Amino acid sequence: MAKTSASITLVGTGEATDTELPNCSVLYRGDHTLLLDCGTGVPAGFWRLSRDTNLLDGIWISHRHADHSFGLPALLLWMRFGGRSRPLKILGGPGTGDWLRGLLELAYPGAWSPEKCFQMQIHELAPGAPLELDELKLSVARSHHGVVNHSLRIEEHGVATCYSGDGSPTDATRALFSHADLLVHECYTADGGYAGHAAASELLAMADELAIKQLCLVHLGVDHKQAIHARAAEYNGRSRIHLPAPGDMISA
Repeated sequence: MAKTSASITLVGTGEATDTELPNCSVLYRGDHTLLLDCGTGVPAGFWRLSRDTNLLDGIWISHRHADHSFGLPALLLWMRFGGRSRPLKILGGPGTGDWLRGLLELAYPGAWSPEKCFQMQIHELAPGAPLELDELKLSVARSHHGVVNHSLRIEEHGVATCYSGDGSPTDATRALFSHADLLVHECYTADGGYAGHAAASELLAMADELAIKQLCLVHLGVDHKQAIHARAAEYNGRSRIHLPAPGDMISA
C-alpha cells in the first residue's frame, strides 16, 4: 500500500517543572486526529492551535503523572460547554476507565452525567493486543518509568508514527519503534544518569539501529537542555533529528 501523509504538531514540549514550556503533548493528524497526552499546561496550548470542540477523534494518555494527564478535566469540560456533538475516544492502558471516572469526578463533581455531556468511549490497550479503528492501528509497549507508562505506535495507510510518553527504552518499546517514520521520544538528559528517563546518547544510537527516519526529542530536563542540544548537534547518523518548539509541525 502506498504511504499517505500524516503529521504532528507539538502542543507542548516541556517536562513537569519547566517554567517556560507547556507540558509535552502532541496533536496527531492523519485520517484520524488524536491528542497524545494532556498534562496540566496542555489545554491552553491546545486552544492556541484550535477552538474546535469537535476536532479530536480521541485522546491518548500514556501514564497517570499530572504533567501527562491532569489537563483532561479542563479540556473535556471546555468541549462540553462548547457543544461538542460527537463521541470522543479516551485511550490508555489497562484501568484507564476507572481512573478517568475518578479524576473527572474529583475535578468537577456531577459534571459528567450522560444527559449533560457528550459520550466518552473508553478503549484500554494492552501490549500484544492492538486496537484497529478503520484504517488506524494502535499498538503499545511498556517503557521503563516510575509508574506504568505505555509507548504508542500509530499506523495509518502505511505510515508509522510513534510516541514514547515517558521512560527509557525497553526491548518491548524498541520493537514497537522499529522502522518508524517518526518517533517522538522524551529525552531528559544528554548521557544518562536519571533513572526512568531517556538520554540523547541512547536515543540517537537507537534511531540508527532501528532505522527510524525522524527522531523528535522532547521533554528535555530543565538543567540538561544545553547538553542535549550539543549531543544532537554532534550526531551524524541517518535519522533526521528535531528539537522542536511548541507549535512546530512535522510531517511523517
